[in-house]
Amino acid sequence: MKKLSTVALLILLGAAGTFNGLSLTSDPSGRSLGLNVGMLPAWHTWDYRISGLFVLIFLGLGPLICVAAVLVDASEAAVYVALVGLVTIGWVVWQIVVLDIDAPLGQIPLTLLGVALTILAIGEFRARARDRSRR
Repeated sequence: MKKLSTVALLILLGAAGTFNGLSLTSDPSGRSLGLNVGMLPAWHTWDYRISGLFVLIFLGLGPLICVAAVLVDASEAAVYVALVGLVTIGWVVWQIVVLDIDAPLGQIPLTLLGVALTILAIGEFRARARDRSRR
């Protein structure tokens, strides 16, 4: 059940990240997602292209590659899941603290998704440690 939950959450994050990342890189104005460049702080780039690439790579493609690692039971899959979870939480913190973006309808679910992935990874670390100690 943990494996299925992990895969489902990674696919959800990966699909959303890929969609949003492609949207932001193909339309750097952000209009396709209901954003505008006026929402960005003055020091930021003039559009959403760099943010879009980050989202595409780390919240889109990364989680989808991680799905493959989980499905084939790669020895380091739990590490990858934990990293995806922590990067997801970090992205929300970056939006709030650095970019000064207040979008709770997107940030709360994204944070919960990151927390859930991190908890699932920690559970896998503990299960593997128990298995090793029994041997």
